Amino acid sequence: MIMEKHDLQCFDPNTSEDPFLELRNIFEKLRPDVVGVSLRNVDSVFSFNKRSYYNPFVEIIRTVRKEAPHAKLIVGGTGFSIFAKEIMKKNPEIDVGVVSEGEKTFSDLLENINEPQKVKNLIIRKNDSLLSTGKQELLNFENLPAPSREQFDLKKYSEQPFAVGVQSKRGCVFGCIFCPSQSVWGCSFRLRSPKKVVDEIEDLINRLGISSISFAESVFNSPIDYSRKICQEIIDRKLHVSWAAAFNPAFINLESMKEAAKAGCELFSFSPDGASNRSLRLLGKNFDLASVDRTIALTKKIDGVNVGYSFLYDLPFFNGEHVLGLVRLMLKMKSLGSKLSFLSLSKIRVFPRTLIYEIALNQGKISQNTNLLNPTFYESGSGLNPANFIPTALRDSIIVFHEFERKIGQGSDFKFCS
Repeated sequence: MIMEKHDLQCFDPNTSEDPFLELRNIFEKLRPDVVGVSLRNVDSVFSFNKRSYYNPFVEIIRTVRKEAPHAKLIVGGTGFSIFAKEIMKKNPEIDVGVVSEGEKTFSDLLENINEPQKVKNLIIRKNDSLLSTGKQELLNFENLPAPSREQFDLKKYSEQPFAVGVQSKRGCVFGCIFCPSQSVWGCSFRLRSPKKVVDEIEDLINRLGISSISFAESVFNSPIDYSRKICQEIIDRKLHVSWAAAFNPAFINLESMKEAAKAGCELFSFSPDGASNRSLRLLGKNFDLASVDRTIALTKKIDGVNVGYSFLYDLPFFNGEHVLGLVRLMLKMKSLGSKLSFLSLSKIRVFPRTLIYEIALNQGKISQNTNLLNPTFYESGSGLNPANFIPTALRDSIIVFHEFERKIGQGSDFKFCS
């Protein structure tokens, strides 16, 4: 079969000074047959200074529909996939929704644009109803090409550290009670070969002038042997790249941490979330408190390494011992000095198809009619806020965030938020 070719133009609102004006100008010049819009996150997932990305997304799709009324409007992305039917119901401008992975689905859809029911992984409209076309088997991640970045302004991303993402794996084997990623990406790791991962990094360095990246997966160092092979491949090629990644405390030891640092890792991001053994088990973590303590001790031993920690508070159970555990850990983190890049505290964002959703529902904290597209956080009613227990001397000595909103490029330029 001869595949029809399509002209492609990409627009990145993240690097635009006035994205809606620029979008309208693009449509004045183009008359597209198909417009695809990706929604990566619906909000910032932090409980203070809540930031919705869904609202500007709605404005974008309404702009698209107004400026290109005859184009097929297709929407996808991780954020969309979590709320696919809800978003389709609320936004009749959308013609087709792509759920989960889109590389093959979107290509197949373009070849069957007038018969979308033939393509898996879609939500389509039919007779005023929303229909699922069924699930496509998860892709072999190793066989996918590296993402094409030619139509994006990477120079603007390179102005900030760790702003360009590289993905070495998809899926997750862990069972955190608040995370919906398994419903989108699957419950097992699908790995790219270390060679292909580092080929992509080398291309970013040599061809596109990028010297700082982040690994985009939720956990970099699992499987541990796999992540160490990536580090060794970077070392063997003598690549000069600085990078950040999320690490699981269960798989950290002195040798692997030194190896990652030698390969260019400058920011080790940990998300223990819990600060007592019972709260860790409640949250679905695969490690204990001793593992978290070990990351602090190891960081002190390695030069040029920075760390950050993310914790949750206001849990369904064990809040008292959890808050005491947080204070204990913060006192230990004080000894890290400038190596502590951030300390994040937030309530639990409630997403559908997660255990925290079921807990909140059973406890009457939410109902089946709660609009989770609005940033919704678990509220225990205990009144225990860890910010109230942080000693004044500690506040003056280390950077503590009552609420940390993660932004691209915020590596060490922080302020205290009381």
